Amino acid sequence: MTGKDLFGKAFMDFYKGRPHALKLERDDGYVDEQELSQYFNGYDDFPVCEKRALKHASGRVLDIGVGAGRVALHLQSKGFEVVGIDISENMLKICRDRGVKNLRRMSACDLRFKRNSFDTAIAFCNNFGLCGNMWSVMKMLERLHDIVRDGGVFLASSINPIRTTNMAHLRYHDINRARGRPPGQATLRDMYRGMKGQWWDLLMVTRPELKGLCDRTGWTIDRTYKGVMDVHVLRKI
Repeated sequence: MTGKDLFGKAFMDFYKGRPHALKLERDDGYVDEQELSQYFNGYDDFPVCEKRALKHASGRVLDIGVGAGRVALHLQSKGFEVVGIDISENMLKICRDRGVKNLRRMSACDLRFKRNSFDTAIAFCNNFGLCGNMWSVMKMLERLHDIVRDGGVFLASSINPIRTTNMAHLRYHDINRARGRPPGQATLRDMYRGMKGQWWDLLMVTRPELKGLCDRTGWTIDRTYKGVMDVHVLRKI
């Protein structure tokens, strides 16, 4: 049985006090259970790398993959104007209920904003790679370059895929290389309450890969804060 927006359904159930396990299956059979509570954390429980990166935020902010709204709500409380986007209507409903003021249903791969609309863009929780592959992420960076003002920043979160000793991940990297893909491109699907979602790709990048993307799209890596998911402060040049 297949289902649409299983990610959003799982979060809505969790939010309403009816939690069930949400699992993420990779196309080599590797399965990982998602920890939903972290998406509702307050600022005190944010990863240290995110807290440090958020000090670079200024002006009007775009939150890409707003999720349950934790980052948007924190920045709103500090007086920032924040626009949160997500493709899941369930996630947007949760955000509205929790008090996020400005939300739009929109994909990270189709950023429909005017030039110079934002001073800061944010993509935490691995959302830097939502567009799935090198070409599509490059196009996202090009579009962000248009809609972020001169000197603005993009706070981009990504697991460094090769910083692992997990043999299942290392074998998957070898599979990717054999089929001409970067090691950190993963083909995934959600599994929730007996349903399986459609396959989709997520790109996780090494620092040299990130630098190559930045060099081609008008960004520079200002600094990196390391964590389970590194947060890179990319500055528009």
